[in-house]
Amino acid sequence: MKIILTAICSLLISTNSFSQSIPDLILVEGGEFRMGTKKNSSIEGDEQLDHDVELNSFYIGKYEVTLAEWKIYALANKIKMPNFRNWNPLNHHPITNISWTDAIKYCNWLSKKHKFKPVYKRVGTVWVRDLKANGYRLPTEAEWEYAAKGGKLSKGYKFSGSNTLDKVAWYNKNAKSPNVVGTKLPNELGLYDMSGNAWEWCWDWYNRDFYLTETKNNPSGPENGTERCLRGGSWDSRTYSLRVANRWAAKPFIENDFFGFRLARNAD
Repeated sequence: MKIILTAICSLLISTNSFSQSIPDLILVEGGEFRMGTKKNSSIEGDEQLDHDVELNSFYIGKYEVTLAEWKIYALANKIKMPNFRNWNPLNHHPITNISWTDAIKYCNWLSKKHKFKPVYKRVGTVWVRDLKANGYRLPTEAEWEYAAKGGKLSKGYKFSGSNTLDKVAWYNKNAKSPNVVGTKLPNELGLYDMSGNAWEWCWDWYNRDFYLTETKNNPSGPENGTERCLRGGSWDSRTYSLRVANRWAAKPFIENDFFGFRLARNAD
């Protein structure tokens, strides 16, 4: 009970930010880390081979983007809210039923709203990004994993913030739907729900074997593909999927009860 009340108090402090669609971002100091998992027969092959990655500093959302924030976007752009078939979400639940493309459009809208340069541009049928733009964006898969592991403050946990999953995550053993963001303990960087609650879209195209050829400095995935990466697991996921190194992917137009996202921005 004490854990939940503390987390709720932290969330209430940020309520005004949510209502104004101003995301609460945390600076992640750049550095080098081991991405992926050591070769192990019980681990999915797409997260092997573990390898060194070096990242610049960046900002990432303290919470997953919420229903309240999405409502502001939907109203401003006169678009329909997602269809929540199985529950009635509260304002501070993570927005779900969101495709990768939906998330990209939200990032650009929020960038313009706050007078930042949008990161994404559609060229024909392909979305491209401006690496120097200062607007909101999705984290790369490497940024997401580094942040989930706690960055330079990492204690090497299997899940984001703890080796005891129930302390930090909503998943299939303690949830039947998404829950209010920030009601579990944060990780070492003060980030909530990096394990569980909603799968989070990342920028990268997915390639099962990309770790074998990935560049060391600020990798951002393959140049093309058919699916985009998702990280973190959801309220409906098994324990295995909530490990910080676990990978998943889906077509960029797919939306369902489990998919949400978290914002990022360049730090310089």
